[in-house]
Amino acid sequence: MVDDSRRQWHYPLLQKVLDSIADSIYVIDQHYRVVCLNQAARQRVERKEVDGAGHRCHQMIFDQPEPCPFCRLEKVVAAGKSEKTNFSLLDTDGRNHVVELSFYPIAEPGDQLESCMVMSRDITENVGLFSEISRLKGLAAMGEYAAELTHEIKNPLNSIEIQMMLLKRVVRGLPDDVQREVNGIVEVVRLENQRLNQLANDFLLMKKSRELSLMTVDINDLLSEVASLLKAEAEREQVAIDLSLSDSPSLVRGDRDKLKQACVNLLKNGIEALADQEDGRIAITVSLDRENVVIDFVDNGPGIPYAEQLKVFKLFYTTKSTGTGIGLHLCRDIVEAHGGEISFVSDEKGAAFKVELPRMELMENG
Repeated sequence: MVDDSRRQWHYPLLQKVLDSIADSIYVIDQHYRVVCLNQAARQRVERKEVDGAGHRCHQMIFDQPEPCPFCRLEKVVAAGKSEKTNFSLLDTDGRNHVVELSFYPIAEPGDQLESCMVMSRDITENVGLFSEISRLKGLAAMGEYAAELTHEIKNPLNSIEIQMMLLKRVVRGLPDDVQREVNGIVEVVRLENQRLNQLANDFLLMKKSRELSLMTVDINDLLSEVASLLKAEAEREQVAIDLSLSDSPSLVRGDRDKLKQACVNLLKNGIEALADQEDGRIAITVSLDRENVVIDFVDNGPGIPYAEQLKVFKLFYTTKSTGTGIGLHLCRDIVEAHGGEISFVSDEKGAAFKVELPRMELMENG
């Protein structure tokens, strides 16, 4: 039976038609033996130094003694209907490929189904494109949802601003020392509220690509402000913050609010990572090298699992139940917008994030 079938499939014109198809094509009988294959399939088989026709397909292609678990041959021969299935394959190029197998029944004389044509197609790029389209659809939906939330988010922020202004009026009749303390707290709340209001506008209106508002920024002063801002939160979580500033002015040309946002996000991430740990400690160090102002955030937390490290800066990726997956992605965008770099190393003893920003003197001289 196999020999007759092989003679039937070796008509020159039909073989030329099959060979013109870029996908691998195998004709297999009901016993999994390869009856015929096209040029694309032969090239794949030749790499294994196996003569294709006459061998069982699972032995020839995958070096397996038994039929593949995803094979639809028996079902197609029994039902007489075509079938499709996908599977993943680590190919000879070292990449993981997604392959689509299409099974088409072939009717023998007397309408007896004894063989099947199998077309193998690499759909890795299509799957990747579909994933990218799905991701872009998610981003578009997020943008639409964000636009709807803009008004609702700005209302309470505006209300906070008004209430802080009223509070400043209320304390005017109090002793001077009390007024100074309360007004200091009010100013911190107002400044952070204004920054949050601007951040909400930036995110909700998708303005991340707008030009930076550049000025001279002293990273020493900026980090002192950030540490002071998050001091109460760190104390609440029993996390110690060790701040070590550079002896020399650490000047960069940048957008102060955005750089502050990036540093706040990095420090908050460290505090949250240490929330359930005793003796939690975050060391923030500012130093200078020949080209950059270098900021190191080093904590003694549980670290970032190796399997998750490639996803850390991805938009919307988070391991926190209440997280948005935006913070570290925005940190990277902000640092790179300033011509800098952000990197990290992590193990079971903690995580260390490094931010490198071009020194202003070098930027001006360059």
